[in-house]
Amino acid sequence: MLDTVIRNGILVFPEGNIVADLALSDGRITGLLKPGEEAPSNKVIDATGLMVLPGLIDAHMHVQAPFQGVTPQLTFHQQSVCAAFAGVTTFMDFTNTWHGTWVPEALDRRVEEMAESMVDYSVHGKFVEAGEEYERQVRELADKGCPTFKLFMTYRKEGVMADDATLVKIFRAAAENGCMPMVHAESNPIAETNMDRCAAENRLTWRDFAASKPVLCEAEAFARAVALAEYAESPLLVVHTTNGRCLDIARKAQDRGQRLLVETCPSYLTLFDDLYDDPGNGHLAICSPPLRTPRERDEIWKGIENGVITLVGSDDCAFTRQEKEAALQRDASGRLIPDFTKVVNGVAGLELRFTILHTEGVAAGRITLNQLAGLCSSNVAKASGCWPRKGSLLPGADADIALFDPNEEWIVSASNQHNGIGYCLHEGYRARGRVKTTILRGQVIMENNTITGSRGQGEFIKRKL
Repeated sequence: MLDTVIRNGILVFPEGNIVADLALSDGRITGLLKPGEEAPSNKVIDATGLMVLPGLIDAHMHVQAPFQGVTPQLTFHQQSVCAAFAGVTTFMDFTNTWHGTWVPEALDRRVEEMAESMVDYSVHGKFVEAGEEYERQVRELADKGCPTFKLFMTYRKEGVMADDATLVKIFRAAAENGCMPMVHAESNPIAETNMDRCAAENRLTWRDFAASKPVLCEAEAFARAVALAEYAESPLLVVHTTNGRCLDIARKAQDRGQRLLVETCPSYLTLFDDLYDDPGNGHLAICSPPLRTPRERDEIWKGIENGVITLVGSDDCAFTRQEKEAALQRDASGRLIPDFTKVVNGVAGLELRFTILHTEGVAAGRITLNQLAGLCSSNVAKASGCWPRKGSLLPGADADIALFDPNEEWIVSASNQHNGIGYCLHEGYRARGRVKTTILRGQVIMENNTITGSRGQGEFIKRKL
């Protein structure tokens, strides 16, 4: 007797679609059945008109991460509710790491903090220095099932920037221990010099923020990280890439055989720098790298279409308006006095990631649904080291499944998002496609826009590359 059979849906694989029923038992996918094939089960889920996708994976978000003196109020449980509405069954966050931090201990703390999640979870380390016994720390992360970690190439004044010597040392340790480093590629010398100049000249509008981190700021760091990884013979993932200049560097590296993965984010496909011209709300769109122009959007789509970009993460770092404005002052009329240096960086993205990619990509004819499933699930699982347990509809994989209606049209609003921040940068966006049911290890956790899962239902996922 099977636990569940999903009938009448279309199964989405990287190679193409299959009309078949899906059998689930003991939290795993146990087989593919011919349509209507007799298979006694305790439960039948009718997926007529729906696409059956492997549970989506978001391997790039920041929850409860102190930055610029602000710790966002969004909790891991609340974020997991957002995930369930988005068809995300596994997400990954980062350790909170500072100078002197023993990263494996920070990882243990993060695992405890994430235990309230409704969906499965894992953790990336974060290194800000190649400190005492850094090689041992890298080995311990791998042994704990977390062989991925991030390094920031900027934010020196925040105390989280890794210098070039640290990059080389950590890259080498990663290569020796089967790990994958990832970098936030922005040139600190360019960004910091520009920001200091803006402050000295009192040019502190939201638009000035974007101007202080131009495409060249990102491209210089991107090229440097790729070169250092090549020298260290290490794989590398560059996250939240925004422009074609970086993709040109990536393509050349990939063509010569370097193991280089490139990620982008939904905000760079639908939000643009004109938002910074709004004096009352432009600060809500401050993120790093900053929003670009439709030209860069087109370059990013080309990178997705030609396979230079194989991953899409949300880089969700959601702050309430109050958190964004905590350090700002107002004039006598109550209007905000612009000072981009006092606005915490980050925007939301997890709940809308797949729908945006479907609307702008699949429905617009740029990519197929099969490619999209790779960008948001199977490719992420492979890059993160949890394939084929996650990101797959093959027998033996966890029964993590998203039932998706590709035709439903709806209007995005803060009122139908679930992160509680009170605003939405995509307010009024006409979306096409919506997740109708989310299944985690065989258990329905969201159905018909209603949460049916519970706090703490998620499990920590150990990974190995």
